[in-house]
Amino acid sequence: MNLLAVLACSPLIAADLGLSAVEIGLIASAYSAALGALSIPAGRLADIIGVRVSLLLAALTTAAGAFVIATGASFGMVLGGILLCGTGYSLVNPAAGRAVLLWYPPERRGTLMGIKQTGVPLGGTIGTTSAILAPVIGWQGVIGSIGAITAFCGLMFLMLPSDGSSRPIARLTLRDELAAIGRLFRNPVLGRNNLASGLTNGGQFILWSYLTEFLRVGAGFGLPLANACLSILHVSSIGGRVFWGWLTDRVMGGDSRITLLLLAAIGAGGFVAMTLVTQGNATLLMPVLAVALGVTICSATGVQMALTLQTAPAPQAGGAIGYNMLATNIGGVIAPPAFGLVLELGGGFALAWGLTALSVLLAFAFLWCDRKRG
Repeated sequence: MNLLAVLACSPLIAADLGLSAVEIGLIASAYSAALGALSIPAGRLADIIGVRVSLLLAALTTAAGAFVIATGASFGMVLGGILLCGTGYSLVNPAAGRAVLLWYPPERRGTLMGIKQTGVPLGGTIGTTSAILAPVIGWQGVIGSIGAITAFCGLMFLMLPSDGSSRPIARLTLRDELAAIGRLFRNPVLGRNNLASGLTNGGQFILWSYLTEFLRVGAGFGLPLANACLSILHVSSIGGRVFWGWLTDRVMGGDSRITLLLLAAIGAGGFVAMTLVTQGNATLLMPVLAVALGVTICSATGVQMALTLQTAPAPQAGGAIGYNMLATNIGGVIAPPAFGLVLELGGGFALAWGLTALSVLLAFAFLWCDRKRG
């Protein structure tokens, strides 16, 4: 919610503070960098201090970042504020994943992880839509208000049940912590799942970054129609995140790998179909592909986190999800510029869509190997 509010207000922020296009781009990069770099330490911290305190700390840190941005008079302050927002958000997924693991039985976790992940597109919608108030209350008022809502949510998190982490714990040394993180990296199944997570998130970021331009250039759509397809992608991912979790629990017997293999096959097929889009068939084909990619590639995170919880020991659940988020964010950072490089060197979108499909299938082939090993 906070990041999307800032990005939606970025033209006004740039005009007021005299920021360049490169500096606006660095805002999103700084957020992802903070989130990715702190994911594993934040996960380990969530294992130690528990769900309630982690989410309170996450919300207050993120709100502090929003307030810094709202009162900022320079690019440095905006950058510092967005780094605080990314730092706060790094605690959210490990703490929330730990909550699902501790508070709910295994046969419901896939569905609940999917429901939890609907917060991503919903929060993004709230953040983006809030920018319409900027002409009335100013971009500072919009971002400050979002920060106040975030802080209020932090206080509400104190009403959550205790997970027992408030009991005294043995003091851990830096060597102990590094050893615990090393055990996560030596888990081969967790590593292959995270490879798949990174490539899936890369595909999602590619769609977010290039779908509108593809529709304008390759399909001849005007900007309103192109944005409508992007909205279809986001709305579809809300239902997809819940559906795949439910399917895992109720149909796939809790085996997240089967769900991910099916999801990846459909998503890769959607990327391949993107190579067939022309100005003649785009009006009929693109809404269907937007739904197909929205409910697959853009909806995989919840199932991948459920697989992470199945793979990792319970005491390391937060750290394992932090590891997953690190890999996920690396994919989001690397994939869009790599896709753009293929566009420049290949001269068109067809090769880039095809290579994206191949990358997704390659990653999920490792999950099939894990499943065959039993």
